[in-house]
Amino acid sequence: VKSTLHQYLNVMYSRFTALQEYREEHQKRLEESTVAVVGLGATGSAIAENLARHGVDLILVDRDYLERKDVYSSGLYNPVQCKNSLPKAEASKKILGTFTEVEAYSTSLNGQNIDLVSSADLLMDGTDNLEARQVLNDFSKKEDVPWIYTAAIADTAYSMLFEEKCFNCMIEKPQQVATCETDGILREVSQIAAAKSTKKAVEFLTGKNVDESLEVLPEGRVLDVETSGCEVCSRRNYPHLEKSSSVSTVCGDGKYQLKIDFDFDQAKNIDAGEVKAENGYLVRINFGGRDVAFFNSGRVIVEAEDEGHAESTVSELLGI
Repeated sequence: VKSTLHQYLNVMYSRFTALQEYREEHQKRLEESTVAVVGLGATGSAIAENLARHGVDLILVDRDYLERKDVYSSGLYNPVQCKNSLPKAEASKKILGTFTEVEAYSTSLNGQNIDLVSSADLLMDGTDNLEARQVLNDFSKKEDVPWIYTAAIADTAYSMLFEEKCFNCMIEKPQQVATCETDGILREVSQIAAAKSTKKAVEFLTGKNVDESLEVLPEGRVLDVETSGCEVCSRRNYPHLEKSSSVSTVCGDGKYQLKIDFDFDQAKNIDAGEVKAENGYLVRINFGGRDVAFFNSGRVIVEAEDEGHAESTVSELLGI
């Protein structure tokens, strides 16, 4: 992509290199960098687009598929993609691959597949998922790869680079943890969060100093995060890289992901419910008023009241 559009891209970046604090050598550093963006919802998709337009190579990881609500949440996706339930990672790649080199993985990031992001110079969080953030933090501490925490909850945004400090220490304070499912999200706030974290990423990748503190936006508060010597940063234990589970929650109203062995062709031919979308990546049906999406990678995302109900719904549909 970059070699084909090199002359065009030089003009494209001219407004950036005209800045007093940035020059062509800084742009070259960005083009030689690789960033992994984990989670491609409201904040993650905006971060990925911002970085792609800076020429940064991307590794995109997201386990979910597009729904109607994503048309509101993100400026990256269009109504047709959402109607067709494209996986977020694949939909993002189709657009951002016109700007830079993009690898896309429609899967959950965990200790078993963390190598997907091992070539990244920086990790970016767009997950709205505590478990995934703990995986990122464990990997960051183990491999000395910095990451940037980003959250947008209701009308408040948060951003922080973690390099020397530790996310696991920070979340010992429960008042700093919430999700878009419990508190909702204002799309403009997610864009503020993404812009702030992207700015930190650009500064970090071009060799500038980034203050390692928690920023609360748009009010502009800056909070100091103390490293308390937890099992991750002090004792060098990485429990979330070792953890494996067949059922996990997904950002949304009562959505669960299951990892099971099933025949994708069998799933496509289930004679129950209404087929809402089918493409090369998944088949999504409505069964008893609840959405169930079977992925060709061997995952299922299902709307359910709890983990047990999620497992029983999939078992009933597949006859296992």
